Amino acid sequence: FCISLSLLVVLTVMATIDFRELRRQERQRIRSTTRADKSRETTKHEITSSSSSITVNEGCLPQQNVCALTPFETLLPQHMLSVDIHQIQSDSNIDSVFYAEQFLSPKVRVEIMTWLQTIPDHLQTGDEFRTNTELTEEEMSLKHNGKWTRLKHARRKVALFDGTLSSYKLPPILQRMSNTLVSIGAFPSSNPPNHVLINEYQPGEGIMPHTDGPAYDSCTATISLGGSDVIFKLRPRQHYAAHENCERTLNDQQKLDIILHGCGSLIVFRDGAYLEHTHEISEGVFAETTESGICGNDPSGGTTIKRDTVRISLTFRCKK
Repeated sequence: FCISLSLLVVLTVMATIDFRELRRQERQRIRSTTRADKSRETTKHEITSSSSSITVNEGCLPQQNVCALTPFETLLPQHMLSVDIHQIQSDSNIDSVFYAEQFLSPKVRVEIMTWLQTIPDHLQTGDEFRTNTELTEEEMSLKHNGKWTRLKHARRKVALFDGTLSSYKLPPILQRMSNTLVSIGAFPSSNPPNHVLINEYQPGEGIMPHTDGPAYDSCTATISLGGSDVIFKLRPRQHYAAHENCERTLNDQQKLDIILHGCGSLIVFRDGAYLEHTHEISEGVFAETTESGICGNDPSGGTTIKRDTVRISLTFRCKK
């Protein structure tokens, strides 16, 4: 999700994530899912087998042939890393939202979690703080690029990987994922993702309503890891409710919630969903229930989502 680089100025010593515990929970989740749904065992085996040849140094992930048309056929064809990519269907007028609950295979999920542990922390000294105001925006970005940074205004910490900076390339594992997002049609090959923001959310932590803004092409793709599920909310921008007479009608037609599963899911939103709506995750909430007719992947509503573990999000965008 988009944050202003100016918010990265005041830093504290980073808290270490217990990635060993997260990987242990991930493996338990995989074993539990396998036992609970035997009918998907063959598919999972094929996905894992297909990805077994993937290494960090590879330039891209191999692409599977596009499957036959399905009721959910969209601009995102079926891909080797996902058997359930589909466009969200709901009563709202928000289109151009796509979701896959299990976008990443178990092997790739563990690989990414292991890599996250290697990201260094950015530690700021008093002298550095005094000179920050003298740095250009690009110089400030280079200081924090590729490092965990604790935000001043929130508990969460972020790691920025900006491939548009001079003499900097995305790490191979992120470039590989960027190539995959292009290969499935989430981004055009002419404007691939070149900017990745990684957020580590503590239990119950969210992010306020915001837009990703004009600095990026109108497309955002976010992958969720760590095990914790959350409800992602799209709401009309304030100017849609500027006139009191039409506020209720517009809000009712243009609200959309999506459950983001923490098992390697992918959400892609673009065009009108990107330009005309804010997105958010409720702050300070440890459990919330989906609403009937509002949640695109739980249309009946009534499902309680518990947010009691750390969640990691990887947000891919194309910076102009």
